[in-house]
Amino acid sequence: MSVMSSITQLTNHSATRPDTRPATRSTGLSQPYVYFVPLNGALSPADYEVGLALGWLSDDELAKVGRYKSVSARHNALQVRLALRAVLSLHSALTPQQWRFIYGAKGKPALTQDLLAQTGLHFNLSHSGQWLMIGVLIAPNAEEKTEPTIDGASNEWVYNPEQDICFGVDIERQRSSTDIVPILNHYFTQTETNTLLQLPEALQRQRFFDLWAVKESYIKARGLGLALSLKSFSVDFSQAEQCNIPLQRADNHSQSIELLKPVKLNFTDSKQPVATDFSWQTVMGRLDNEYRFAVTLGLANSAVSNVVIEPYSIYNTLSCAQLSFDDLLG
Repeated sequence: MSVMSSITQLTNHSATRPDTRPATRSTGLSQPYVYFVPLNGALSPADYEVGLALGWLSDDELAKVGRYKSVSARHNALQVRLALRAVLSLHSALTPQQWRFIYGAKGKPALTQDLLAQTGLHFNLSHSGQWLMIGVLIAPNAEEKTEPTIDGASNEWVYNPEQDICFGVDIERQRSSTDIVPILNHYFTQTETNTLLQLPEALQRQRFFDLWAVKESYIKARGLGLALSLKSFSVDFSQAEQCNIPLQRADNHSQSIELLKPVKLNFTDSKQPVATDFSWQTVMGRLDNEYRFAVTLGLANSAVSNVVIEPYSIYNTLSCAQLSFDDLLG
């Protein structure tokens, strides 16, 4: 099945139909799209060679894949790169082999400046265990202007796409072998630790991985990795409400998954620019009993005019889909 056939199946269901029209007049951002792709760490040699033969990867990417000594790690690395290119092409006329990437100081991938300007695509990805998670957000071209407000005031979305949008995702597999106590003491704030330890013991491990997924999504949005102290902010679930959203599958069926929203981020230094100059939104969901995921979006307050008709929110617009790797490759 081709990539286009796969997305055609998905777009028959309104929950996952890619709609690049501006979601609001205040920002013009699309809804966030999240894709879950199961990975196969035990590809046959023939399947691995087929993936390489597609010719989608750059020489640099091929070299990175080849450097993994573990066969399963090498197979996963190939699948991650192929799937990312295929997913991006679901939101653009560009073919998978046309995508070009740059990397931040701590390794965060992004589109080259010309492709970002051309497509408006922001993305982030994460993988844990058997699952790959890819998040996509579509921003308007910087030269596009929204219509003026009814009183004639400007309500333009004017932004620097490399500085004004921070987008990160993370997926985590809950592991019974992880000794959570030393990690709590080293990486979590005292408030987070105290709140976790007040839970029944049976729920403490679950909350630990919930917190870790959210923290990872934030530091990935910032693009700083663990150079950013995980104690510089705390995660607050006290205001989060549980709801269920559909996870659309490529077979045109859907299943219900749990989502917690809004998840609040509290900054240790409330006067630091990241706290005062950005608005942050985070949601956390559970793909199943073993895997949870988080999505974090930060928008620079200066990028949007003071006249806001409809504030942008990811809380009610998140679109989730599960795609077969075979369908993505076509």
